[in-house]
Amino acid sequence: EVLGFVQLLAAAGNETTTRLIGWTGKVLAEHPDQLAQVAADRGLVGQTIEEVLRYESPSPVQARYVTTEVEHYGEIVPAGSAILLLTGAANRDERQFEEGDRFDINRRFDHHLSFGHGVHFCLGAALARLEGRIALDEVLQRFPRWEVDTDRAVQARTSTVRGWETLPVLVA
Repeated sequence: EVLGFVQLLAAAGNETTTRLIGWTGKVLAEHPDQLAQVAADRGLVGQTIEEVLRYESPSPVQARYVTTEVEHYGEIVPAGSAILLLTGAANRDERQFEEGDRFDINRRFDHHLSFGHGVHFCLGAALARLEGRIALDEVLQRFPRWEVDTDRAVQARTSTVRGWETLPVLVA
């Protein structure tokens, strides 16, 4: 059990952070005005990473087993049922995020669900955020503008995370 948990932590932190960095490059390339803004004002790096996490959650779904019968919105979910939490969709919920389908590094919000919530909150959230901020800041020091070579980009196909297997960029 301990070995399985250690393997889970090692894989989870590696895969999701890699996907976060890829999405940061892709989404900022699609929004060159915001890329220019964060390149000019590095004080926006942290909130840019938070917006990328909200907008393109590297781990957009989480599955759990229901341990006790529970009722949600008038529906009974029996104990032992599997339930799928669509955190990627929740992060774009218009009831929580005005114009949730719009990427905006200047957006102000309290929290997103990319790292889960409550007892299921990601143990590596602080490290993932730090790695995302450092990666973006270091890339911006060398390359303040870029475009993604979409013809050669390949999306990764996995059951648990969402992102890019390869994401070649053209430095402008």
